[in-house]
Amino acid sequence: MRPLFGPYSDKTEKEFVRTLFDKVWESHVVEELAGGNALLFVDRVVAHEITTPTGALEIEERFGDRLYDPARIVAINDHVAPAKDTETAIQAQVLRTWAKRQGIELYDIGDNGICHVVVPERGFVEPGMTLCCGDSHTCTLGAFGAFALGIGSTAQGGAMLSGCLILQRPKVYGVELTGSLGHGATAKDLALSVVSRLGFRGATGYVIEYFGKGLASLSMEERMTLCNMAIEAGATSGICPADETTFTYLAQTERQRGAPDWEARLARWRTLRADDGAAYDARARIDLSELRPLVSWGTNPGECAPIDGTVPQNAPAGSLEYMGLTAGQPLGGLAIDQAFIGSCTNARLSDLRAAAAVLRGRRVAVPTIITPGSQAVRRAAEREGLHDVFQDAGALWTHSSCGPCLGMSMGVLAPGMRCASSSNRNFPGRMGAGGRVHLASPAVVAASAVAGCLTSPDQLPQQRAMVRGAA
Repeated sequence: MRPLFGPYSDKTEKEFVRTLFDKVWESHVVEELAGGNALLFVDRVVAHEITTPTGALEIEERFGDRLYDPARIVAINDHVAPAKDTETAIQAQVLRTWAKRQGIELYDIGDNGICHVVVPERGFVEPGMTLCCGDSHTCTLGAFGAFALGIGSTAQGGAMLSGCLILQRPKVYGVELTGSLGHGATAKDLALSVVSRLGFRGATGYVIEYFGKGLASLSMEERMTLCNMAIEAGATSGICPADETTFTYLAQTERQRGAPDWEARLARWRTLRADDGAAYDARARIDLSELRPLVSWGTNPGECAPIDGTVPQNAPAGSLEYMGLTAGQPLGGLAIDQAFIGSCTNARLSDLRAAAAVLRGRRVAVPTIITPGSQAVRRAAEREGLHDVFQDAGALWTHSSCGPCLGMSMGVLAPGMRCASSSNRNFPGRMGAGGRVHLASPAVVAASAVAGCLTSPDQLPQQRAMVRGAA
């Protein structure tokens, strides 16, 4: 049996410089296959109720209910939690029953959360790991120096059955980050900037490998937001080298805290970074100090502009028609009907603190839904009193779920409704048929909720004190 944690290799070290992704990939290749494919060993499978039941039931029916190693799987009811109808209740029950039967660790109602939030906060991801899940935003976990990718239900079933995936080796897109964030810009603005600069689907066939002094200045939560949206540029995943920020974060998680071999793990993890002079298949550089708050105006995350800017003159006609906009139209002041702060992109504690800083002492002008990334995040936020800030402002403070982000529950848009959202996708119908989504950071969404239109926090009137519970 392969070791549960960290890379392994029976091969002689190659005599050339390698990227971080090269090192993780090569250490997990079980067999090179025809056509540039490889049989890749998978350290961790993340299972949720929407995409896992199909594969689990097929394994039960065709393969005697045998899994490669249940200890390598973590199961989470998260997409529609609690269930909203009979169909989603069945999906949750199938995952729940299967996990208990197999002895798989399960995070269920009351102790759950969005899988891409729960997995890192509980310590299920480590530098050098390979992870997969039937969810495209699994790339979030690349923030920890892991190769993490979203796959289909059939491929996930194969990974649970065999412990491996057949994959085409991606190329590596090196993105160097310099400077540091300022001027109200956040990791969300950086993520949107990456998609815009590389192009929507411009990184298809690549893993985006981030590096540079600018990356070192980002917190783990900011790195997760950044890697979360690699898929929006078409990339297979995003990946960051692990450093002391990574190690400090992991040391506080329940699965890593007090591990007897912690020092040995650290020594191994510190080797997992790109060699000096590593060659990338493509490169880009972004100066964080040049970034400003962004908001999407179109129908993919790459169609975005500064919040104080305008819709581009060359904007595609289809995007303009769907969004009800015109070329050259100012984005600031565009009326919205709803605001949403949450999703696997921006629902961690730091995101909620940023939103609370804007909402404290103010009232929202449109229905506003705030969803913590997990029950652990919710409890931490409530210990700080953030839930009172949100509710005093007139926002709905609710439990963790993926529901609002993909238009499944808890905030579905009606046709023509315009929503400022801290989520990751603004495709037509993403939050509801005919709904119009403008992606932005939690702070910008909170400011827009107060103003009733797209705006940034620095454009709001000065805060005034409020008595709790006052209208």
